[in-house]
Amino acid sequence: MSQPFNLHQINSFLTVAKCGSFTRAAILLNIAQPALSRQVRLLEESLGVELFVRHGRGVVTTAAGQLLQTRATHLLEEVEATASAVSAIAGEVTGQVIFGLIPSVAHSMAGDIVQRFRENFPRVSLVVESAMSGTLQELTEQKKINLAITYEPYQRRNLRCTPLMEERLYFIGPAQCPTASAAEISLQDALQFPMVLPGNNHGLRIMIEKAAAQVRLPVLLDAEINTLALQLDLVRRGLAHTILPLATVLRSVKRGEMTACPIVSPALTRKLVLATPADRPTSVASMRLQQLVEQAVHRQVASGEWPGAQIGR
Repeated sequence: MSQPFNLHQINSFLTVAKCGSFTRAAILLNIAQPALSRQVRLLEESLGVELFVRHGRGVVTTAAGQLLQTRATHLLEEVEATASAVSAIAGEVTGQVIFGLIPSVAHSMAGDIVQRFRENFPRVSLVVESAMSGTLQELTEQKKINLAITYEPYQRRNLRCTPLMEERLYFIGPAQCPTASAAEISLQDALQFPMVLPGNNHGLRIMIEKAAAQVRLPVLLDAEINTLALQLDLVRRGLAHTILPLATVLRSVKRGEMTACPIVSPALTRKLVLATPADRPTSVASMRLQQLVEQAVHRQVASGEWPGAQIGR
C-alpha cells in the first residue's frame, strides 16, 4: 500500500456502494462531490485496486469492491460496538437498538419495556418493530434487527438464542362464551368452536393445526386474519374464538370483555426466546435492553399475569 487508509475513507466508499452513485452519496453525506471522489480515489490508491466501475447511471462495485464492502461493513459494526462499550464504562450507554416483537408480546408488555428503557438509557435511540415470528427471525439474521422476542426458531443457524420462557396457551372467547365459568377446557372441546386464526405460515397456526391433527379433529376456521387487534375485535364481538397466551388478553378479561380458559388434554405451550445475529457482536445497549426484557418477563410470570415458566438465565 502507498499509504494507510482511514475509517472516513471506508465510510465514504460504503456510502457510494450503497447509493450506486457519487452524486447521491455526496448529498447523503452532505459533502461536495469532488471531496467524496478524492476520498474514494485515495482509498483505491492505498489498496492498489479499482473499487468501482463507472457507467452512465452511476457506479457498481468491482469484485474487489464487493469484497471490501462485505468486510468493511463488519469492520464499522465492530468499531461502533467498541465505541459504545467504551462509553458505557463511563456510565453512558449510547447507540441505536432495533427491537423486534411478536404482536402478542407487543400488545402485552412493549409499553412497559420501552418506558423503562428510555428512563434508564435516554441517549440510546430505540426503534421498535412488530411482526410475525418468522419475519422477525429473518430480519434478525439479516442484521436489520438487533434483538427480537420471538418463538423458538427451527432450522435457523445464524441466530443466537437465549431461552426466555415457556408460555401456556388459552382458549379465548367472548364474554358470553359457554366456557366462561369453566376452570379448563380440553383441546377436543375447544376445537368445536369456530376460530379466527392467523395465516397458515404463522407459528401459532402451525402449532394448532398439528395439535388438532394429533387428536384427529379439524380446525373450524371462521376467519384467517394476521392482525392481532382485528382478531381480538372479532372475539370481543362474539363472532369467533381463538387461541392465545393469557398475557395478550389479560386486560380485556379483567374488564369482562373476553373469557380465557387454559387448554388441557393436551396442554398447549410454546417457548419464547431472545434472538440476536449469531455473527455480530452484541452492543452494550442491546445487552441492557435484554436485561430489561428478562426482568419484565420475570415480573409478569411471578405475578401470574403471564402463566408459564421462566427458562432464561
